[in-house]
Amino acid sequence: MIAAGVVALGGISNNTLAATVAYDFSGTVSGDQALGGSHSYTAAGGPALTAISGSYSQSGTGVPVAGDAFTAGGQLVGNNRGTDEMGVGVCFGNGCNNGHIDDAPEIDASGREAVRLDISGLFSSFGSFTINADSATDGEVLGIFAGNAAGTALGAKLADATSAGGNVSITPTSNYLFFVADNTTTSGADVLLHSLTVTPNAVPEPASLALLSTALVGVSLSRRRRRGFGCGVLKRSERRGL
Repeated sequence: MIAAGVVALGGISNNTLAATVAYDFSGTVSGDQALGGSHSYTAAGGPALTAISGSYSQSGTGVPVAGDAFTAGGQLVGNNRGTDEMGVGVCFGNGCNNGHIDDAPEIDASGREAVRLDISGLFSSFGSFTINADSATDGEVLGIFAGNAAGTALGAKLADATSAGGNVSITPTSNYLFFVADNTTTSGADVLLHSLTVTPNAVPEPASLALLSTALVGVSLSRRRRRGFGCGVLKRSERRGL
């Protein structure tokens, strides 16, 4: 029985990986698409994620830092304007009025613009996971920050993503992610969040879990029988001594 338990435990090495889930933030029409102050994004096999537009206070100089407060405002814009201009951006001011958008609606550093993404659904669905984030805008830096518990301020910086560097892997630490232009200067810097690919962490196969349970029960019963047998031998020895 113990040998069978060891074999069963050794068989738990096979894990089931859930399929990756890819979210595309590009606009669904050519050009710029007004999405309003918040927008829900869906992907096959995953929960809906909700983004809202806004800006952050600047406690540092030239770059966002943990602790900068976030305020909702403006509107999200789906960009679909070419190879390096595809993804979600933010629009503030007169350029967002009257149903048209004409002020380069990207995540602009000079306006301290930010996109806050609620990823609580990922935690509910997958428990633990990693994310690959991609910025489509050539030559600019997309800063990725965690959020505080309430999603009202930037938390720890998780990574920088560039189109030239490809996807960057992050491990989320809260229910919110903030995406900002993370350049050393605020003039002229703007980026887009192009895509997120979510990879759920490995989970044991149901068959492996059942096998593990059976093995543990078998080991437990075997130990009990051995203890019982030892006690019986001792008692017979004691009777002979008497």
